[in-house]
Amino acid sequence: MWPSAIATCRSSAIRTREAMAGRPEQLPRILFEIGKTIGGSRDLPAMMSRISELATELVGADATSIMLLDSQGERLMAKAAHGLRVGRLDGVSFAVGEGVAGWVVQRGEPARIDDVSQDDRFVPRDAPSTPIASMICVPLLAGGRPIGVMTATSQRTGAFDQADLEMLAFVAQTIALDVENARLRKLTVTDPLTGCYNREYLHMQLPARLREAEDHGTPLSVAMIDVDHFKDVNDAYGHAVGDRVLTVVADRLRAAIRGRDVLVRYGGEEFVALLPDTDLAAARDIGERMRAKLEENPVHAEGQSIDVRVSVGVARARPGESAQDVVGRADAAMYAAKRAGRNRVEVAP
Repeated sequence: MWPSAIATCRSSAIRTREAMAGRPEQLPRILFEIGKTIGGSRDLPAMMSRISELATELVGADATSIMLLDSQGERLMAKAAHGLRVGRLDGVSFAVGEGVAGWVVQRGEPARIDDVSQDDRFVPRDAPSTPIASMICVPLLAGGRPIGVMTATSQRTGAFDQADLEMLAFVAQTIALDVENARLRKLTVTDPLTGCYNREYLHMQLPARLREAEDHGTPLSVAMIDVDHFKDVNDAYGHAVGDRVLTVVADRLRAAIRGRDVLVRYGGEEFVALLPDTDLAAARDIGERMRAKLEENPVHAEGQSIDVRVSVGVARARPGESAQDVVGRADAAMYAAKRAGRNRVEVAP
């Protein structure tokens, strides 16, 4: 565990040991795993996902999630979870002050709710989700400032006691500063709206990835993704809805690609996916998954239900080919998909 985490959590650890007296022998193992995850990971999403998994086990929850404030400090955006239904993170957010999570981040105070049906702060979602009967929610505080929340839920009423709340608060305090530092490091190469890597990152990474693929004799493919008729969305509903659509598009594209793949917001409504160890046939399959992921459900934003489609072009890097050229061929394939009717995948020759 990092020294900063140890220093920040000393008093909380004392309270936690008192609260957790008599708890199962697995407690030291889980706390050790949490410390090891924080100390050993530079991948923020992976770290938060693993922490969510460990916290779920620690407090006996059905699901645990981590939400972080956006760059304007106005909305909590779901960033990692364990135990939630597939697709549950897609577009999940709360304004500051909205719902239990919004209440917690606004006040910087924890909340324990034994029966959500009896608490006015709880805001049920219309979309299908993991059933919630009781919950605990604690703030993530970095330098005394709320940066997000950590929430554990159960399908049973009265599932959590004060010891569980103390334990989750301890985990949140342990990870908060490291989460914030990792996020600040990532901001230099990250698009603030979608959380994807930005074009500068692509320009830094793709040449090196191409050399590595050539040195090892492994395939590398690139997919160019463009949101169909996005200008019409902005014109009809405004830029705020357009921004929300792009955020959901990015979330769904991430859900369609693999852990080793890299998603980049190339500019405007265009995205690029770097697909290492991927030949052209596999790249086309991934492109089709991305296309289908957008097609399966409309995007809900500001009371609007918007059908969103994407056109995808894929290209496999040739020996000695430059980053600019392989992206250019993927881009040309994407425009071929547009000409062929949109909402389709085309492969570069």
